[in-house]
Amino acid sequence: MTQRKDIDTMRRRRDIDGLIAALSELEEIVRLTAAEALGLVGDERALEPLEHLKFSDSDAGVRRAASVAHAQVAARLAARKAAEGIPRES
Repeated sequence: MTQRKDIDTMRRRRDIDGLIAALSELEEIVRLTAAEALGLVGDERALEPLEHLKFSDSDAGVRRAASVAHAQVAARLAARKAAEGIPRES
């Protein structure tokens, strides 16, 4: 059972798999905190789990956090792809 305090440790270690697993915990605060952490980390592996959570969680706060986090990850991914498409100056 993941606790809220564990989420910060996982975020600092960039433990994406652990954070994604925490999205399935029983406690709403753990799921909400995990979603927020995934948004901050911005790893594209979180897109699908956050997409699922933002439409399926029973708690409105968790759904909202997952929606915001999903948008953060998607924006970071889009910015990275845009930057890769820009030629670098020599």
